[in-house]
Amino acid sequence: MVTNFADLPAIWDGSTPVQVPISTHVKNPSRVSAPTLTSILHEFGPFPAYSMVIGQCVDGLPFMLGLDNPRPGALLIVGEHSPAKEAILSTMSRSACRINHPEEVCWSVISSSPHRYRKLVDSPHCQAVISPYERAAGSLVVELASIIEQRRFGREGGGTHVLMIDNFQSFIPMLSDYSVYLNLKTLITKGPSVGIWPLISAKPDDAYSEQGHLLRSFGTFIFEKNEQSARGMRSSLSIFESDFNVIVGGRLIPIRSLAS
Repeated sequence: MVTNFADLPAIWDGSTPVQVPISTHVKNPSRVSAPTLTSILHEFGPFPAYSMVIGQCVDGLPFMLGLDNPRPGALLIVGEHSPAKEAILSTMSRSACRINHPEEVCWSVISSSPHRYRKLVDSPHCQAVISPYERAAGSLVVELASIIEQRRFGREGGGTHVLMIDNFQSFIPMLSDYSVYLNLKTLITKGPSVGIWPLISAKPDDAYSEQGHLLRSFGTFIFEKNEQSARGMRSSLSIFESDFNVIVGGRLIPIRSLAS
């Protein structure tokens, strides 16, 4: 059975840490290296509609997010620019496109490195890939926040829309426009409940920036592990070399990114 993000905080009332049993046994010991997204989709599919694969759990099962369940809240991925961080962002976008129809899940990307998403641009799921230095980036945030308000009062339908802001630091100057700032806050705090999902990547130092308080409004945090913590994790789990720690519902879950 696939591990779903939404199942983890579903049993958490906010007062005590979640105790989700996590096996340290790798399901297929021969698969020590990270599997590819294609192999995961082939082995464990078909996945339900509105699914998005995040990575691989300790027990070898996919770790996924159900975009039809808002409980986990907006996603923040924290880490330095690295191949593992790029891989997990790529896995999320590519898996959502491969599992879902365009009318079910669509994507928009604001990135200072738009070339990373050149394959996504050709997908019918892709609405836009925009530089954070373009005025269109701020306009997109305002537009999606407007859709949130319409959906909250039953005036707008439609499928799920994921907005990825890759490199929060590059978007910070856009937040000097108070309207963009307020609307991004609306996306983070209210978006998932009506099918608008913010997914933002940031560097650790961004938390200390002028707008860093926004990052504390997210529901789920995915932290890239530094080398020291990675060594400790490898020691405790023997053969499972995880790249990220997911903090959701008061529980830390080690996962690793998938190979391209």
